Amino acid sequence: MKRIGLSIIVLALIGSLATAQVQLKAFVGSRQNPDLLNQLVEPFEAETGIDVVFEVGGNTSEVQQQYLNTVLQSKSSELDLIIIDVVRPAQYAAAGWAEPLNAYFESDAELQALLEEFLPGPVEADYIDGTLWAMPAYTDAQFLYYRKDLLEQYGFDPPTTWSEMISQAQAIMEGEGDPNLQGFNYQGAAIEGANCTFLEPLWTAGGDWRDADGNVTVDSPEGRRAFEFLLNTMDIGVTKPNIAETATDDSRKEFQAGDVIFMLNWGYVWARANNDADSQVVGKVGVAPLPAFEGFDSATCIGGWQWVISAFSDNKDEAFQLIRFLTSEDVLTVQAAQDGRIPARYSIYQNPEVLEAAPHYGQFFDVIVNARSRPVTPFYDEVSQLIRTTVNAVLARSMSIDEALETMQFGLEDIVGN
Repeated sequence: MKRIGLSIIVLALIGSLATAQVQLKAFVGSRQNPDLLNQLVEPFEAETGIDVVFEVGGNTSEVQQQYLNTVLQSKSSELDLIIIDVVRPAQYAAAGWAEPLNAYFESDAELQALLEEFLPGPVEADYIDGTLWAMPAYTDAQFLYYRKDLLEQYGFDPPTTWSEMISQAQAIMEGEGDPNLQGFNYQGAAIEGANCTFLEPLWTAGGDWRDADGNVTVDSPEGRRAFEFLLNTMDIGVTKPNIAETATDDSRKEFQAGDVIFMLNWGYVWARANNDADSQVVGKVGVAPLPAFEGFDSATCIGGWQWVISAFSDNKDEAFQLIRFLTSEDVLTVQAAQDGRIPARYSIYQNPEVLEAAPHYGQFFDVIVNARSRPVTPFYDEVSQLIRTTVNAVLARSMSIDEALETMQFGLEDIVGN
């Protein structure tokens, strides 16, 4: 992969130099590649005199948020800038944890012009009822990763339906005769990704968690079909029996080891699978939109992360300078090319070096733009916990489909009020 040098990063967005030494503390997760972030901010620090320190939290959204809940509920000024999951800006706004950003722009026209440079999904998450609460760090979507070499060997095109995927996986597993080879891997652990594990087959069966009137609709034929599909993949041996223990990066590691034919996972896997020294699938990775049930359309979860300024920071002006720098085209270009981060800015999809590093960004631009939101609600923590723990219980065979659908239906109605 070509590496885009840090020298391309310009500092025109920064404005006047800081007049006094300020240290900003920014919170990130371990999967946000803090080593690269430290390199990226070096020119910002040199130009402004502002010192940037990254505090590194856990590797899942829910683990990070558990820690942040404690910090923010105490109104601590310890953190200035925080990276949060795309599902959380509404929660942060309702809780009073995020600094509204409108006042940091000279005019609403300037603000709107900036927002037009970003994809609609992240903007919709960050710009709520006329107030900008966060800025997109990068966007994301789940894709179907597959072993390109194995599909070519057996004469298969990437599947467009779930039944095609299952039949292809069965044929390849039988042909290879490798007891370690999994047909289909996804996230079954009680983590944020388990929400997508349920929502994606639900959507691709024509269902949704709520209808147009706001009524909860998970206890439905489509909800049942989603669970039946997931359990069936285990019953026929295409999915490993302990999938309920598998988290996001577990899936990535097993795929990179060459032990998985098809996998649902996020954009970061592309760079890791093709560049990690221990990857056994370099040059063998294919990417496709998620399959759907016959007669329905492909659908995928939107992902990604957003920068927010803590409402309790003592250095909000400096934090805004940093947020503009970290969301600039040049910084996001480096992250897209070197770290597999799906760009949140339109212009980067035209960058030849980025497209050389990750060709599927251009090929599946429509998939990325049209990715669907997980439940958007100020009560997201409660909604997410209910869905992911129920999905995990079904996959662990400790809860029946009937019990799961009833639990989610009544539980979600209690949480969101419908």
